[in-house]
Amino acid sequence: MALVAVSAALAATAAWGWFVQPSVIVVPLRTVLRWQQGIAAREVDVGGHRWPYLESGPPDGAPMVFLHGFGTSKDAMASMAREFGARGWRTLCPDLPAFGEHAFHEGDTHDGAFYAREVGRFMDAVGAPAAVVVGTSMGGAVACELAIEQPARVRALLMLSPAGVVPPVRNAFMREVDSGGNPLDIACPEDFDRVMRTVFARPPSVPAPFRAWFVDAALARRDRTLQVVDAVKPFLMAGLQGRLGSVRAPAFVLYGTADAVTDPSMLSVFAREMPAARTALIPGAGHVAFGDDFPATIRAMAEFLSESGNGPG
Repeated sequence: MALVAVSAALAATAAWGWFVQPSVIVVPLRTVLRWQQGIAAREVDVGGHRWPYLESGPPDGAPMVFLHGFGTSKDAMASMAREFGARGWRTLCPDLPAFGEHAFHEGDTHDGAFYAREVGRFMDAVGAPAAVVVGTSMGGAVACELAIEQPARVRALLMLSPAGVVPPVRNAFMREVDSGGNPLDIACPEDFDRVMRTVFARPPSVPAPFRAWFVDAALARRDRTLQVVDAVKPFLMAGLQGRLGSVRAPAFVLYGTADAVTDPSMLSVFAREMPAARTALIPGAGHVAFGDDFPATIRAMAEFLSESGNGPG
């Protein structure tokens, strides 16, 4: 009878979490999944600011830092980090300031220079002053800014669907930005679905509690997110243009051919200004190329790292 009572209580708790309080389901499940995948959730103090991050792989492996895109968090990079952690890297995925579980830095202008500077400070704090740095979208632009301004920190630079240059083709997303819109703004549950359709060519199915939890989190930090938009927008639109030739590290740039955010025509700009860089296009993949075609993205990244002499050992 006691077992039946406990089971009934758990079922009731799960049902309440499913429909009323998504964090009751999402947070414990996320913890279990990380444990199963060998991913540790950690945090470190950097200049009085709490930096949550995920870590996997051997502690003595070569460090590899993953920088997420606008509006997402460290968890968006966990699949790639887990893959390279299993290959022998020490992988580190921080929440960037004002995203995920990382608070807005009061008094700071959250532009590209700010993010690159703070990532460098994070790297020092976790004992990885120099690393292979991977970034997607905004994170790709920040990784490139770091490579330009603090070249000793970046052993190799991998940019997935990076922003930061003027595209030869201005797609619908960019035209909306030009008119003052924010296509990635989440102000209601329907916006979440729209954003998913925008960034993925093949949007994954998201269980209801996770969808509700993400929307709730986006709404809670929306005011700060809009402040970040205003600060970082000039950098994301053209902040790297004309400066890419300053990158000294071996570089890799990848886009999906169906990217509806950072148009794949931007690859030609990176190729022109960084002629030594390795480039790749993933057929049919959208803005989150590693979400639409994970095997092809990982294979291209691994080939670049091997050919550039940047291994995990």
